[in-house]
Amino acid sequence: MRCLLFGVWLWSCIAIAGERCIAIDGDTLVCNHQKVRLTNVYAAELNEAGGRLAKQRLQAIIASGEVVLRPYGHDRYGRLLAEVYVNGRRIEQADIGPRAGRGAGWHGERHQILRIRKPVPAARPNSVRAH
Repeated sequence: MRCLLFGVWLWSCIAIAGERCIAIDGDTLVCNHQKVRLTNVYAAELNEAGGRLAKQRLQAIIASGEVVLRPYGHDRYGRLLAEVYVNGRRIEQADIGPRAGRGAGWHGERHQILRIRKPVPAARPNSVRAH
């Protein structure tokens, strides 16, 4: 039983190589009948300015070589979240075009951990005063 569980865990950690994919927009692919959302690319929707060009760029990139997926889980729509590599190189935002959509106003790393600081307590008045 342990071997089976280990095998399932190991398989989920391994990158999925040799995928056959098509672009359905600038940041989503369909690979072997499964929708895949690129984790690090935020492209315009098809009906927005730059959306069709982003899709064409993504399609050209994935058509140029071997596609490898590095999965990270699923989003709320059931799409596989993954980094996508073509010929060993990860597809980046700069490959597709300017950042668009909900992440357009974000200027940092989108998936970083937020650190919340505790509020500084107000200074207490001293009960004893030195003269």
